[in-house]
Amino acid sequence: MSSKLAQVRRIVEDYVDTDSIARKLVEIGFILPSKKIVTAGVSGRELMLSSKRFYVLDDSWIRDEYLSYHWNKAFDWSPENLEKHIPWQPGQDHAASLSDKTHLVRQPSRFEWHTLMDLKKYNPAIIEAAKILNLKTDDWYFTEEDLTPAGIPGDARIVDIKSGYANSSYKDSSIYVRPVRLSQ
Repeated sequence: MSSKLAQVRRIVEDYVDTDSIARKLVEIGFILPSKKIVTAGVSGRELMLSSKRFYVLDDSWIRDEYLSYHWNKAFDWSPENLEKHIPWQPGQDHAASLSDKTHLVRQPSRFEWHTLMDLKKYNPAIIEAAKILNLKTDDWYFTEEDLTPAGIPGDARIVDIKSGYANSSYKDSSIYVRPVRLSQ
């Protein structure tokens, strides 16, 4: 595991609130604050809930101003197949296949998924602005997190859009995936 990724994992484990996590990730250079965020003087919490948090890019990815990431609008580019149930490793491989010289693509972390959640809501348990992502609520989504280092070989972290819960599942289970893209 790279030292930067190890730093990110420690930050996500050590801090509870999303504002502190985001601030620390900006400090280590893992995510870059948007110029719009810095100049607008909007707090992290306000932006996280803002209707201006997301917008569609020319290539159909959706820009997340809070995380400075791009969410894939769908599992793949074919309109007739917006989402697929697939095992964890093929999901990881698919995300990596979308990477290019200027973008790293991977599955979202539990932290990134939880920035979309509003635990006061149910079905979907997401903030209003995140509805642009058209997330499915009939099953779980995989995260990038392999739970083997945590002593649970063969499992990966999953999140539920319906309830906002996180759990674990066998990596060979077939559930949803949704890549995120980091601009470099």
